[in-house]
Amino acid sequence: MWSTLNKLLTSVAKCRPHTVTLLNTRQISSEEISIPVPWGRIAGKWWGSTKIKPILCLHGMQDNCGSFDRLIPILSANRDISFLCLDFPGHGYSSPFPKGMFYDFLSYPILVKRISNYFNWPTISLMGHSLGAMVSFMYTMLYPEKVNFLMCIDALKPVCSPMSAEVTQEILDNFLKYESYKGLEDTVTYTLQEIIQKIVSKKSIDYEHVPLILKRNIAASRKDPGKYYFIRDPILKVRLVFNWPQEQIEKDASRISCPIFMCKAEKVSYFEPKENFYAVVDILKQSSMDFDFHMLDGTHHLHLNEPEKIGSLMKCFLNKYCKLEEIDECKSIFSES
Repeated sequence: MWSTLNKLLTSVAKCRPHTVTLLNTRQISSEEISIPVPWGRIAGKWWGSTKIKPILCLHGMQDNCGSFDRLIPILSANRDISFLCLDFPGHGYSSPFPKGMFYDFLSYPILVKRISNYFNWPTISLMGHSLGAMVSFMYTMLYPEKVNFLMCIDALKPVCSPMSAEVTQEILDNFLKYESYKGLEDTVTYTLQEIIQKIVSKKSIDYEHVPLILKRNIAASRKDPGKYYFIRDPILKVRLVFNWPQEQIEKDASRISCPIFMCKAEKVSYFEPKENFYAVVDILKQSSMDFDFHMLDGTHHLHLNEPEKIGSLMKCFLNKYCKLEEIDECKSIFSES
């Protein structure tokens, strides 16, 4: 197995189209994309026809768009549908923010708006996991008239974290600490076995699915042959700041009226008092035209470990609310393979 993983990971720079074949279905493929932004580029993968408006897919913190690689082929089976999975700034193949810039929570909804403006899409449909789900929720709350539907995997509202002088001091110190590491990522290297063990030890991603995340997260070291280093921005280790109070989120959540699919993993904490989460759930049950909520047995990465389990529920939701919308193909965003 190690030789297979080595072959996969050492070819990380070769952004070739990824193809998945499902039993009794057509072949489903993805193409690497690159969207220009003021600090560099946003990378990602476009699944399905490039002439169909895609569902925008947003991954979790320190993950990348590879986390959707097992779910999307299931959602795409036997229907015309497209997905645009992005690497957040500093994640995967996307450019990090310039040295000196901080990753604030609002940086991510701004990115969604930037992407929507780039393609000149009046409305979008969103699917997110973890941080990506929180960002999708936030964007929908800010622009309720611009979102067709929202799909959230094991997260919903942004976590409200109480701030204090001590917490703020820690954030500032960590920012300057990790900023000093930028450009020096290759100085901390690991064997492939060590990297996989680091990820598996968190008990969220199953061993056999780790390569789907690693392909866009690590690179082969030039200094230490046979070893690898993480290519994501080290500043991403700094605590993400979100300053909206719970009361304001509850008030503004009522602005959301579009259909919502929400799946919560039973084995995962709420990252804050669960009452905060369910207070917003109760509001969305009233404001959304259809709030489709499910509790499933699984880890935080259940969409990667057990995509069939969540995929069947999501397909039912998509069958009701995902309408085929043809668009002009934007050939300039596709990378050379």
